[in-house]
Amino acid sequence: MNVLFTQNWDVIREREDEYLEFITDKYIPAVAELGLELVGGYYVEVGAGPSLVAAYSGENISRVNELVVSEKFRQITNELNLFIKNRRAALGISTGRVSQDPYTIQEGVWKWNHYYNVRPNRKDDYKKFLGQLQEVFAQLDFVELTEEWHMLYGGAADYLLEMTFKDPIDIARLLNNHQFRELEKLVKKELIVDYSNRMLRSTERFDKPRWITL
Repeated sequence: MNVLFTQNWDVIREREDEYLEFITDKYIPAVAELGLELVGGYYVEVGAGPSLVAAYSGENISRVNELVVSEKFRQITNELNLFIKNRRAALGISTGRVSQDPYTIQEGVWKWNHYYNVRPNRKDDYKKFLGQLQEVFAQLDFVELTEEWHMLYGGAADYLLEMTFKDPIDIARLLNNHQFRELEKLVKKELIVDYSNRMLRSTERFDKPRWITL
C-alpha cells in the first residue's frame, strides 16, 4: 500500500538563510534517519498555498503514523517551526484504483492535483468515471494518471487525484481534449462536490537545498 505524507509551509523571509542551513544540515537528514522517504519537493504555482510542498512516502500506514507522532519527529518539527509559517500536514493512502506500483520520485515534472469529495449516492458512478478517465489517458502520451489518494487527515477533501505532466503546456493540451472535457463536466456536475485544484512544479533536484526555497 502506498502511503503519502505531505508537509506544506511558507518560509519566514527574514530567516531564509538560517532556514536553508537548518533544512540542509539537520532537517532532511533527521527525517531520513527516522525512515520517511522523501519523494518530492514542489512549488505551488497555481492554487491555494502554502507555497512549498514536501512529500514523503511509505508502504505501511501504521509505520508512517508511528514516525510522524514520534518524539524525535516532533522535536525536529518544532525546530523547523522557527523558520517557517503556515505549516500544514496531511496523510493519505492509495485507493489502489489507479496504480499498484510503488510511489517514487518524479523529477522535472508538473502536477495537476484535484481535490474533492464524492457524492455518497454516486460512488459506483464515480468508479465508472475513473475507469473511463484511465481509458482516455491511455491514448495520450503527454499525461500520466499517477495516483488516487484517500486523504485520512489534513487534506483539502477526502480524495486527491494526481496527474503528472512533463510540461505545463501539456495541461492546456489536456484541457483541449474533447473526451477529457466531457468527463470533467460530468464529474463536476453530477459526481463530486467541494472541488478545488492546484498546479505544482517540481524542483530540479531533491538532494540540494534549492528545492525548498524560493
